[in-house]
Amino acid sequence: MNKKILIIGGAGFIGRHIVSQSNALGMDVCVLDVMPRPDGIAATVKWQQGSILDQDILRETMQGKSIVFHLAALAHLGVPQKHRYHQINAIGTKNVLAAARFAGTEHLLITSTEVILRDWRQALTQPLTVPETLPDMSAMAGPYCRSKLDAEIAARRAISAGQAVSLLYPTIPVGPGDYNLTAPSAMLKQFITAPPPAYLDCRFNFIGVEDVARAHILAAEQKPGGKYLLGGDDVDMSELLNWLAPLTDKKLPQKTVPYKLAAMTAHIAKLGSLLSGKAPLASLEGVKLAKQKIYVDSSASRKALGWSPTPVKPAIFRAATWLKTTSL
Repeated sequence: MNKKILIIGGAGFIGRHIVSQSNALGMDVCVLDVMPRPDGIAATVKWQQGSILDQDILRETMQGKSIVFHLAALAHLGVPQKHRYHQINAIGTKNVLAAARFAGTEHLLITSTEVILRDWRQALTQPLTVPETLPDMSAMAGPYCRSKLDAEIAARRAISAGQAVSLLYPTIPVGPGDYNLTAPSAMLKQFITAPPPAYLDCRFNFIGVEDVARAHILAAEQKPGGKYLLGGDDVDMSELLNWLAPLTDKKLPQKTVPYKLAAMTAHIAKLGSLLSGKAPLASLEGVKLAKQKIYVDSSASRKALGWSPTPVKPAIFRAATWLKTTSL
């Protein structure tokens, strides 16, 4: 793929890895991000500072770009200013879709999330795949999920109308380089630096962030219209804590807390966040998403992309090591 590409949200966790990998492959890379150019970005990468809420900058930056990756989003859970989720995740994505139509983009790849593919209240009887029919808005766990579902509905309508769009649904990316300290990295950092006295018995599907980036690049080479669930390994919280134990001198929790108590604690933390203006470490939306133990089936995406993620345990180790040695 020797075409000019634009990475919207290239300063983010997944975005940085797509920038690095695509640049290493010799691609002509441009980034649009609300953040200024950070350290460590190769000099060959063009950088445009700007917001996806600015339609003029979007249209200008997309001109001449054949492939556009859209990863810009508000991904922190529990942000007190709830309107920002809708503004950035929903309206921002609709702006990107409109700008791509205006620019005649050959392939727009939108990074969504697996949490919009399921009703958080219901246990799944089968492993999670990409459904043809999306859950109702009432099935979403909170404002982040609702904003991403709103964006998803707009993207699927665009695909139905013939726009060249593909959708990717990563599960929980882990690894080094999460400078924004999104929820998964914040959780790992807390366990290795200031672990809580107990934990919620839950299951995660983790995937190495490098594998997520590689899947994005492979998806760009496919025909538009694809929907790719990017899953890695299903890991119970107890197993995760066993992995982290050798990486910290702190005593990790051995006891579990019931869901209702975890939700109550998150409610209290939510009230505190309204006073501080900062997102809590454990958000109510995050606790809701952890209520049901799920398994993820990404075999269709692996086959379509010719892609297979690496085991996630080394990615957890790389993430924990990076979090211990990086000041955030």
